[in-house]
Amino acid sequence: MNESKRVFKWWWAWNPETVENWLEEMEAEGWHLVKVQQAVTRFYFEKGQPRQIRYCIDYQNKKDSNYMSIFQDTGWEYIYESSGWYLWRMPYTGTRPEIYTDLDSLIERNNRLSGVFVVLITTQIPIMTAITNTIWKYPYILILYVILFGILIYSLVRMTSATNKMKKKRDALK
Repeated sequence: MNESKRVFKWWWAWNPETVENWLEEMEAEGWHLVKVQQAVTRFYFEKGQPRQIRYCIDYQNKKDSNYMSIFQDTGWEYIYESSGWYLWRMPYTGTRPEIYTDLDSLIERNNRLSGVFVVLITTQIPIMTAITNTIWKYPYILILYVILFGILIYSLVRMTSATNKMKKKRDALK
């Protein structure tokens, strides 16, 4: 009988490396990823032999027709997609492969994500205004929206900070 397990793993858009590294560690311990669900947060594993596999998460809000073939032609295996997030993997020995080989591509990815956060924040303002006008009827909904709004603002700030660090690193390398 195969040993299997299901794990919920939360991660933040500005730091996909945390889940990428975790998945790689799971493979090194012999836990093979067999299924992913719920916007890359629920993972299903089966026990097997340890493997050295690199995982990468990418975000594309506008997938071009060549997107999948570019990655597959360079040896990446498509695993999962949800709401613009793509999970890829590649077995390796020696040098650890990277999807993005330059900081400019990572900066562009973060800028795409920042744009999503700006849109989400902007769309919440009229809703919060409408709820505020009827607060005496629905105070719990306002509280939920304030929490959501705070998370979105926090996410945008963290994404911007991560992007600025990459820009400084890129500029130092020039």
